[in-house]
Amino acid sequence: MKPEDWFKNAKAYFWEESFAIIKSNQTYPEAFANITDQDEITVIIDQNKLRNTRYPEHNNKKMSALEKNWKILTLDVVFPLNAVGILARIAGILAEKGISIMAISAYSRDHFLIREENMDKAILALESIGISAK
Repeated sequence: MKPEDWFKNAKAYFWEESFAIIKSNQTYPEAFANITDQDEITVIIDQNKLRNTRYPEHNNKKMSALEKNWKILTLDVVFPLNAVGILARIAGILAEKGISIMAISAYSRDHFLIREENMDKAILALESIGISAK
């Protein structure tokens, strides 16, 4: 199946919350995602949760990097694990519009972190390939 076949009648939606992307020295239990590799820990968390005192490295400014005002766009389509080209097609159409992303693939859905100021451009880009977005 080609990616365009998957996009027919597909839907995508932005989460209401705004998220921060953090380079941290620990994971956050309440995060949307904690990505741990051999070199770093990346945390994606609702910005409102950063005000919580349970995260002393935020309150003490011990994080090595923090980027705020990202939105999560979820592609609300269940893909089999052998689907090919889905992420590449979406990343490509967003790149053509000058939209930077951070992509996260879950077991059966894909999520894209997109800066808040690019939400409208992202919706138009996705609609141009048949994905209804809101």
